Amino acid sequence: MMKSLKNIVEHLCFLLVIVLSIVVFFQVFNRFILKAPWAWSEELAMLLFQWVVFLGAAVGVKRMGHFGIDLVVEKLPGKTRRCLALIVPFAIGSIALTLIIEGFKLLKLTQYQVYTTMPFSHAWATAAMPVSGFLMILYLIQREVKIWKKKEGGQSA
Repeated sequence: MMKSLKNIVEHLCFLLVIVLSIVVFFQVFNRFILKAPWAWSEELAMLLFQWVVFLGAAVGVKRMGHFGIDLVVEKLPGKTRRCLALIVPFAIGSIALTLIIEGFKLLKLTQYQVYTTMPFSHAWATAAMPVSGFLMILYLIQREVKIWKKKEGGQSA
């Protein structure tokens, strides 16, 4: 149970990708085969895509899987590699803070804009930015605490 709660963002991303794929499939099918496109499917696909992208970026921070280019980093000297290991979390944190700040500004701008074909606000899509920023910071803090505990345990042994 705890492991599934720990990976809730990954599960949500997976679910959103499935729904996005289904919506896009039926959008294409209805438009080109049945010649009767659904008006709302394109907007829903864009909304889902935004959430997948931003939540996926947060998962990438959690796994530290897409911000360091391993092929390049592995070829660097040890001192440079250690320096990058210190700089990268700060750079990611800066990006996350920017997502939060600018995301809230964008939320204010879009809160009263309603989708043409769906009965809800564009804020539902733009909310992905600050949510992703908060998750990135949370994952960075968790990672740094884990590293700190590991170093602390190694020094006392």
